[in-house]
Amino acid sequence: MRLSPVSEGDLEELFSLHADARAFVDDLTEPLTARAQMRWVLSRWIEHWQRHGFGYFAVRARGRTGLPAGLLGVVGLATLEADGDGERATEAASASGDSALLSAYWRLDPEAVGRGVATEAMAAVLDDPVVGARECEVVAVTAAGNAASRALAARLGFRAAAPDRPVPGDRPGDVLLVRPGA
Repeated sequence: MRLSPVSEGDLEELFSLHADARAFVDDLTEPLTARAQMRWVLSRWIEHWQRHGFGYFAVRARGRTGLPAGLLGVVGLATLEADGDGERATEAASASGDSALLSAYWRLDPEAVGRGVATEAMAAVLDDPVVGARECEVVAVTAAGNAASRALAARLGFRAAAPDRPVPGDRPGDVLLVRPGA
């Protein structure tokens, strides 16, 4: 896989991905309906890169045949505070004893699902020495019924958080998964 920090040049492909209802099956999040929504999200992702030196990556194939052309998905890590979930993130961080939490994110082109793309790309992000050197717990929030996302998280070393631990976003139906630090 070729991972590159998201950029303004990715806007159209990112919007196409995030507007595709097939990419949100079993997810509690709704697909985007307007390009302006993706432009706003992308600006936050780029700002996160500028402030923290890490963030979300556009995923593309490098020399692998049988995969769709263009953007295969987006994966990465971001601070929960940067996602606008400050109060719940602070509670969750306090509950874990960490000063900050990193939130894992992945979304794949439906044509790339089931081909190891997300596992390979997220493993590369999680193993990155720049991000890996941070003393933060990595969490993932996903829909309880999203079996594919939960299976990917398990392959990446995430486990269910304690049942009394707050779920960032506080959305009914979501579960918190944690990945112990290396």
